[in-house]
Amino acid sequence: MVGVLGDVRGRALQAERERDARPLMFCLEKVAGAYHDVHERRPLEGGRVGLAEAVKVVLGDGLKMFGETPRERI
Repeated sequence: MVGVLGDVRGRALQAERERDARPLMFCLEKVAGAYHDVHERRPLEGGRVGLAEAVKVVLGDGLKMFGETPRERI
């Protein structure tokens, strides 16, 4: 999960540099999928809330880059 989150900045810069949103879109899909995989396993207790917040920020900011308004609850 952390590795996927760490890749977002690089994919956003790549998308901007190449003027092609697909690298970022695919990366955001990976973030959502990885979060789902982690969430489906046993909860990480205290780390779960922080992880959910990080994913919410990353997905929200990514959607805004595409001109989309993210929902308050994902």
